[in-house]
Amino acid sequence: MQRSTGVVIAVVVGTAAIVIPIWLSIRLAWTESLAGEEARVRYNVRDVLRRSDETRDQVGQGLRELKKANLPPCSPGEVDVMRRIDLDSSYIQAVGRIEGESLICTSLGTTGPIPLGPATLTTDRGVAARLNVKIPMAGDQPMDIFSTDGYAFVVHPGLPIDTATEGPDISISLFVPSSPAHTPLGVKGSGLRREWFRDVPKGGETTFVDQGYVVCLERSARGDQAVLAAAPVAYVYRRVAQFAVILVPLGLICGLALAWAVLYVTRRSLSMPSVLRAGARRREFFVEYQPIVELGSRRWIGAEALVRWRRGGSIIRPDLFIPIAEENGIISLITRCVAEIVATDLPGFVSIDPDFKVAINLSADDLRSDDTLAVANEILGGEGVRPANLEIEATERGFLQGSEARDILARIRSMGVSVAIDDFGTGYSSLACLQTLCLDTLKIDKAFVETIGTDGATSQVVLHIIEMAHSLKLEMVAEGVEKEEQARFLEKRGVRYAQGWLFARPMSISAIREALVARSAEDRKVSV
Repeated sequence: MQRSTGVVIAVVVGTAAIVIPIWLSIRLAWTESLAGEEARVRYNVRDVLRRSDETRDQVGQGLRELKKANLPPCSPGEVDVMRRIDLDSSYIQAVGRIEGESLICTSLGTTGPIPLGPATLTTDRGVAARLNVKIPMAGDQPMDIFSTDGYAFVVHPGLPIDTATEGPDISISLFVPSSPAHTPLGVKGSGLRREWFRDVPKGGETTFVDQGYVVCLERSARGDQAVLAAAPVAYVYRRVAQFAVILVPLGLICGLALAWAVLYVTRRSLSMPSVLRAGARRREFFVEYQPIVELGSRRWIGAEALVRWRRGGSIIRPDLFIPIAEENGIISLITRCVAEIVATDLPGFVSIDPDFKVAINLSADDLRSDDTLAVANEILGGEGVRPANLEIEATERGFLQGSEARDILARIRSMGVSVAIDDFGTGYSSLACLQTLCLDTLKIDKAFVETIGTDGATSQVVLHIIEMAHSLKLEMVAEGVEKEEQARFLEKRGVRYAQGWLFARPMSISAIREALVARSAEDRKVSV
């Protein structure tokens, strides 16, 4: 009897030794995951609210400029002021005069009245809002139109709510809180419920969990706007599971859980992030160089360093592993591998052509780390290498990460290294936005180069990008040039440099050095 009692106690204690640490770990994981998800949803809300306030500020500034100009309605002078306001604003798509329920002239040069219909609502500041209005110059895309004092401002409803969300199931609504129906100015997703739209004071905020969603609601302290965002609680469970993968095996180790620990280690070793980390440690990443040419002379003036991954006997495409590396905080390890390779290769390029420049790409994570400056200094430490031989490229998203990124890029430029904005045109950068960035070169994305000579809807975008770069006195590099007519088109419009298969495909270090030596020898013959 005593033995059986001892066995029961041993089983209970042994089970408790395993279960209690696991339960406490999961409880802690739930609390931390919920707090993290609330913080992420709150970030989305405040980012949309910031964009909305900036839109409101741009409208207010435009209205003040028009009133100050005090020009006759729809006169050429007033239309010029409207056009300048349009071009200098990142959110305003057009400016016009409104009379009754019609636009009678706009910054886009319309010549006849455009009927708009009655206002959807009027804000607490007396601004009439017409929502989801289709106007001829916007095609099939409905626009929001805000009018006051005889002026109208056209805004794309998707711009203020175009914040980067963690997953596809996050829903966001920008709405007018003073409206009884909480009329939306923009909506992203379809998971919002009417009962979540609650009254909060100006500048107030509330966060709660309801019906399987983490919900955050915040009202602007400055205008008649509020934002509601909701993320599925499933995202919290997913993070709890991630914690549990680590904490549960540790709890089992307190008992007799060696098998679970082995399973955990095995699962971790087979995950893609772990494989990427291992690949960085084993130097499985290598670099190919795609030449950048001067369009006028077709001379190779530099090259872009493109990362590649050799896993076993296969080459894995960058579009398959770069997003995973960025999502899991591994991209900086890959950047370090690329930098070490470039630091080794660049002196060889410079020995052939002292002015040869190599461009490397930095991720958004790289632009938040002071280690990036050490990486740049490491590359510049090679024999004969000057700051002019290196260029740093970052995407629009990287530039817009905040003050940390801009400070890193400014410090890189202070070293004499040039800075380029990569894949330009794929985001919402405008002339007003570009004017605030510290950069030397604008790279035109391949998607827009491909439209040259076509009737595509975006075929005119490349011209606007070129005009913006000229106005800011930026050098330009066109990416993805594959046809001679594209090269001629770009050169004719003042684009000095390009890269693409028309000139050369990405190649190994040995192949590009061999080609550079041959070209250098040919150039010497021609000069003699």
